[in-house]
Amino acid sequence: MSDHDLLESVEQARERLTALRSWLGEAATADGSPEIEATLRDLQAGLDQLQARCSLMREILDRSCEAVFAKDLDGRYVMMNPTGARMLGRTVAEVLGEDDTGLLETGLALQIMAIDREILASRQPRTMEQTMVLAGGSITLITTKAVWCDLHGNLRGIIGTSYDVTEHRRSERDAVLQQERLRCMAAEIVLAEERLRRSLAADLHSGLGQDIALARMRLGLLRPNASTELIQPLKTIEKHLEQADRSVRSITFQLSPPVLHDLGLLEALEWLGEDCLGRYELELHIEDDDAPQVQDDRTRLLLFRAVREILVNASTHAGARTALLRLGRQDERLSITIEHPGIGYSDEKAGEVDDHLFGLREQLKQVNGSIRCESSAERGTRLTLTAPIEAAQPAAL
Repeated sequence: MSDHDLLESVEQARERLTALRSWLGEAATADGSPEIEATLRDLQAGLDQLQARCSLMREILDRSCEAVFAKDLDGRYVMMNPTGARMLGRTVAEVLGEDDTGLLETGLALQIMAIDREILASRQPRTMEQTMVLAGGSITLITTKAVWCDLHGNLRGIIGTSYDVTEHRRSERDAVLQQERLRCMAAEIVLAEERLRRSLAADLHSGLGQDIALARMRLGLLRPNASTELIQPLKTIEKHLEQADRSVRSITFQLSPPVLHDLGLLEALEWLGEDCLGRYELELHIEDDDAPQVQDDRTRLLLFRAVREILVNASTHAGARTALLRLGRQDERLSITIEHPGIGYSDEKAGEVDDHLFGLREQLKQVNGSIRCESSAERGTRLTLTAPIEAAQPAAL
């Protein structure tokens, strides 16, 4: 008789006890019958209590959303709740007495039985996640198994539970795909923005820049023939034109530095150092440890933007007045290390309080890049950016 039939066994015992009490009453037993009657009442109460507990246990097992099972030492199922039977596409009656080879595909069954033998040998519980094809299709289960022993510690088999996480894992995969789609959209936005920036910069250079250059040229032609009283006003106008020309060039570089696309990242960073000194009074020292050129335009752009944001943040928020930028190579990746004496945020707190660093990290993920931050009051801040030298799928701007 299987343990699954325990409740039926208790009910049969109660019926036999009732019949025995009836027989004893009819037999008109001699002296001692009060003691027998008391014993029978105690036995009846114990059976009633046992039946109530067994009923509760069966109710729990029948309503559980997890598969609950027990196997004997030969791997045969001696207990299986309805949920577990449904997972196998069987009824409870069809499962009891069978081993895994009679219920599952042979390869999977042998794998599960091998794990059971390992658990029996080690007496150590194990939790595992498995994806398998059953009657209802592909299903992913998290299963926990442990040894089953009697009151004397003797092995009786394996007990375990299995929880269906198929929908949960599918939701996780969908969330990952959705996140990847959003990242791709963000990458496309970056590219579109950069194309717009380059277009605006080109328009400024070829439009307003050319007009200013032409005005300066004509002003130069007027100056030799101008009267004495016009010489000073003409010089003043020329100074204004020079200032306008510098402003247009600065705006053009801020929008999209041509040097980044024409010459490369190192040259663009050198220009950035000059710009930071003039704008933010931040002196940038650059060390080039024979760093390779990054082939992908998008990677160069994101690295340049990240460095610029870091330097601006170092000056305006961390109070730094000097910074060291070192370019090097780590296998097939470019490494950019930025050190400054200001205080920033460590990686442990970046996700919670530093939206600036979090945003840079997410942008660099678009090109398989990364950023790490180390910060302390004693040593200042060090940020390390890395990105592939060659992109798997180069994206032209």
